[in-house]
Amino acid sequence: MNGKALSGINRKMKACYLTKIYMHTERLLGMSLLRKIYSDSLDKKIIRDTKKKAVEAYSKGHVHLKLGYCEEAMDSYIKAEELWNSLGDIFSSQGMDEEASRSYMQAVDTWFDRSFVLYKMGKNEEALELIDRTLEQQSDNPKIFCSKALILFENENYEDALKCLDNALDLNIEDPGAWCYKGNTLCKIGRYDEALKAYDRSIELSNPQAFQFPRFAWISKSSSSQILPDSAQAWYCKGIALFELERYDEAQKELENLLEIEPDFEKAIELRILCSKKAKSRIG
Repeated sequence: MNGKALSGINRKMKACYLTKIYMHTERLLGMSLLRKIYSDSLDKKIIRDTKKKAVEAYSKGHVHLKLGYCEEAMDSYIKAEELWNSLGDIFSSQGMDEEASRSYMQAVDTWFDRSFVLYKMGKNEEALELIDRTLEQQSDNPKIFCSKALILFENENYEDALKCLDNALDLNIEDPGAWCYKGNTLCKIGRYDEALKAYDRSIELSNPQAFQFPRFAWISKSSSSQILPDSAQAWYCKGIALFELERYDEAQKELENLLEIEPDFEKAIELRILCSKKAKSRIG
């Protein structure tokens, strides 16, 4: 066999060998692609399932709390926190930093809900600690400052409650609820003139959808647990402040304004009658 023939055979063998390598590489790449597709599909399923479980646990917490099952609510919120953190870790491992940040922040949201459960259980100090942890992550949320103020108010720590309300108003100066809370807090420390101005500001800013109440108990001068979605509560609180200042005629007028909004507000009706009697006794 001459040299040309050998050279031709070698070229064919080389071409065949390269073809086999190419085909093998192609199969490997195909398998790699399939594995990637499978892995991506699996990751998406894990993400979807984890998110679903987190939302379900969080919702169960709300349901348990509404039914008065505080221990069960706490367990559900803790489970939700763990799931949101797990989801954040998954996103983080895939370089999805924005999605990871959102998931971690949703985990922080459960701290605030748990603080409310602790408050309902009478564990005010533990609730305050959890609120402070939340504020470290969400210092731009006025509702959290308001909620902290409400617990401090209940603990009769009025000066610190007032500072929290000022923080809330620095973030949202047009919050009628915060102005009303501030009025009630000022009354507790005898600063009635400032309180009346705060009530006026609350009334000025109020409309049927304006009050965005935090989860915690309303700083109220009323024994009623009803939260009114308008300026009625501010009118009522202002009426009480004027009554305590023995300005009965003015108090009566404020209560009449209230009753135009809420004609069945029993405490306001009772206070208006008492103001009327006090005003008449002065004349007599």
